[in-house]
Amino acid sequence: MQLLKHRYSAVAIALHWVIALAIIGMIGLGWYMGDLPSSAPNKGSLYQLHKSIGIAILILTIARILWRMLNKPPEEIPMEHTQAIIAKAVHIAFYALMILMPLTGWVLVSASLKGIPTVIFDTFNWPHMPFLASLTNETKEAIHPFLENAHSKLAWVAIVLLALHIAGALKHQFMDKDDLMARMIPGLFGETDGVRQPSKGGVIAFGGAALFFAGIVGLGMIMTPAAAKPASPPPTSETANLVPVEKTEIAPNWTIDKENSKIEFSFTYDDKQHNLFFEKWDAKIEYNDDAKDEARIEVVVEPASAKTGDKYGDLYLNSAVFFETKKHPTATFSADGVFITEDGLELTAVLNLKGNDYPVRMPFTLSFDADKAEMKSSFILDRVALDLGTSDPAANKSTSQNVDIKVHVVATKIN
Repeated sequence: MQLLKHRYSAVAIALHWVIALAIIGMIGLGWYMGDLPSSAPNKGSLYQLHKSIGIAILILTIARILWRMLNKPPEEIPMEHTQAIIAKAVHIAFYALMILMPLTGWVLVSASLKGIPTVIFDTFNWPHMPFLASLTNETKEAIHPFLENAHSKLAWVAIVLLALHIAGALKHQFMDKDDLMARMIPGLFGETDGVRQPSKGGVIAFGGAALFFAGIVGLGMIMTPAAAKPASPPPTSETANLVPVEKTEIAPNWTIDKENSKIEFSFTYDDKQHNLFFEKWDAKIEYNDDAKDEARIEVVVEPASAKTGDKYGDLYLNSAVFFETKKHPTATFSADGVFITEDGLELTAVLNLKGNDYPVRMPFTLSFDADKAEMKSSFILDRVALDLGTSDPAANKSTSQNVDIKVHVVATKIN
């Protein structure tokens, strides 16, 4: 016998099932990601998807709460007192879970040592919580296990609540035969008399959720300070006597063979060796072998042209944590003079990266064949000294401090 005459509104039904399916999918996705090896090429993209869905759940939950406040749900069915208390507790716990799961995820990524940005569905930059992002690396390392554990344990809470919710719905539908499920799936599990009252407040519910989303994204843009220029790296035994050279106008007398030339760099991240190269770069070379000390070289590189093959990895390289390519789209390598050392030839140059000058010594070999020349170089740069990535020693467990640079240039003399 049907006891219930009214169903939930179409908006409430849609929000219920979209959020429910999103939570179930997030649990499965979280477990799947956790089992992937660090070297998996799609792991980073899956983490971005996981964060995007989490924020979407948070926004939809805000809309659902506002909608529930403005639209009365169907009348309650008669049930035993203890059962009524359990049902009420499960519903309240679900609403708390829909808020806490994305919030703990947001807290977790905000306090991460890696500082990877969150881009919602590859479109909107979702900021980190400022008070957590500004914590010292030591504090972040100390609280990370607790935050990670809290976020992961909520998945088990969700599973328990889902089990209770489904079991209760099935009991009412098939044991009590009160057509309870018709309220949320009308037609398939029974007929109703429609909604209890005409729906209202759509602009408030969805407008409020949209304003929350826009407000967080907007505040992130306002509150994110312009990246301060780090202090020049302290001099070492190799760089103490180097003085940054002044850029001068170059009259190139060599043409670069771009198809056979390459600038590569490699480093270790999450136990995986990344070997990348810059797809976009150009060089001006003024060099005469009988006047090496008068050589002038300028190389301009677009850091964003280095591709990891993974959206997550590209976000990391282009973010303020690494190359900060939106603010500094190019990096420049300038040298005046080639010098002969005990080990061979060497350039004393200045690397301008993220708006800062760094002295660099670059050993290389040079060979000639008629009017063609081939230059090869291999050297190491200190990632921390160049303000690339985190400077915390603990983070070097996943990201190597040394970056290996390899340069191979083939050029033809301009007659």
